[in-house]
Amino acid sequence: MKQFIVACTATAMLFAVASCTGSASPASLASAARTAEGPATYLANNKSEVALIQWRITTGGDVRGTLTADNIGGAAPAASVAVNSVAFTGSVHGTSVKLTFVHGLFLHNRAYGKLSGSSLTLAVPHADGAIHATTFTRSSSSSYDRAVAALRRSAQHENLAAAQAGSHPSANSRAVQHNTQTDLTSLYQASSLAPQTKLTNDVARFARDAATARSRLATEKQAASGDNRYCTAASTAVGVAHGVNGAALSALGDSQALIAEITAIRVDIRTAGADQRRMSRAGVPAPTSAAALIATARSSMAHAVASANSYIDQINATNNQARVMANRMATGKCSSAGQVALTLPVAHIK
Repeated sequence: MKQFIVACTATAMLFAVASCTGSASPASLASAARTAEGPATYLANNKSEVALIQWRITTGGDVRGTLTADNIGGAAPAASVAVNSVAFTGSVHGTSVKLTFVHGLFLHNRAYGKLSGSSLTLAVPHADGAIHATTFTRSSSSSYDRAVAALRRSAQHENLAAAQAGSHPSANSRAVQHNTQTDLTSLYQASSLAPQTKLTNDVARFARDAATARSRLATEKQAASGDNRYCTAASTAVGVAHGVNGAALSALGDSQALIAEITAIRVDIRTAGADQRRMSRAGVPAPTSAAALIATARSSMAHAVASANSYIDQINATNNQARVMANRMATGKCSSAGQVALTLPVAHIK
């Protein structure tokens, strides 16, 4: 398997492209992915990351399981092993695999892949929001435990090495090193796309707004198909259209909250860069993972903005469609139902 390309600076999945070989039939592959004793276990790991998939497949091809990701997060000498676990449902038909994450994973809800022999190759979300192919091999829980133990030893070794390298007699040097570590930790936490983090939750609000707008538009369409002889349908449509606009107003508030969060992350990135320059002037070696951590933060921020803007486009389109439909009905004898005013669309986040 090729070297994994993910830096060990954020809660991450293992993403590598590897070749799969095998001549097993689709039926035998699906059968091999089931065990009578317990869930099938697939593992991918390297020196800084471990990923585990465990699932059970029914005779109909439905699958339920859990994906667990362990990696060295943060910057030495305060690096630690971060763990993320997310449940999924899905299907396995022949060699094709489709997983749906119950609560989403790094801004994505699905992963697709294939079974080949004892390998499972999935296009899964990365901690910075990107998608990469990862190859897992059939394994066991005990192998996972050993891999995680090795990961913890690696983190301890990185911390020890960094602490020794940063042992300076100068109080100023020690202060610079401490401030840098504090700022990198703050950046790592603020830019994380792990489940239930602030940035992820901010984006999730846009998803809920878009779902609310779609649901209300469906209600409006149903009302529009009803009897409008007494303008009842028109009145209902206008009322629901105002409700769709309410979802857009909610998205506007969410946009302001996310902009504040993105601005704070950008400040953290600039601060971390300034810290590196101060360490250089003080003759203190910078944390080896600092550059990768900053790069991951930039990528996470960009993917969060792109995801939010995609939902904003959906919300604006739905809101406009609801307004046009309602106003088309509330004309002539039904003009008393009122018109839905044109509102400015929710602007993209920059």
